[in-house]
Amino acid sequence: MLDEAAIYGALERVVDPCSIATGAPITLREMGMIEAIDIDGGAVRVTLRLTSPVCWQAANIIAIVEKAVGALPEVDSVVCALNGRAQWMPDMMHPDATARLRRLRPLPEARP
Repeated sequence: MLDEAAIYGALERVVDPCSIATGAPITLREMGMIEAIDIDGGAVRVTLRLTSPVCWQAANIIAIVEKAVGALPEVDSVVCALNGRAQWMPDMMHPDATARLRRLRPLPEARP
């Protein structure tokens, strides 16, 4: 049976492209970018909030999400949509992802 857990499972393999580029791969779920998952039979809609309203990776992220979710055998159709009005904030990240990011890219020390 198709449920949110199956969709989240498929999305666990989808990593934010910008996090890869910075050397700290973090999944969309860990980033707090998944706003909603709607399931109607075999039709799935995933709504994302991007970390920036001018994200140049938006089309790539949509394609990767649709491919990952569409690979589930129970899925007949999938649409990934962006909520351009939703604002992403760093505190939406999972604490483990934040800690991993800080280990790989420590915050600069304050200068006197």
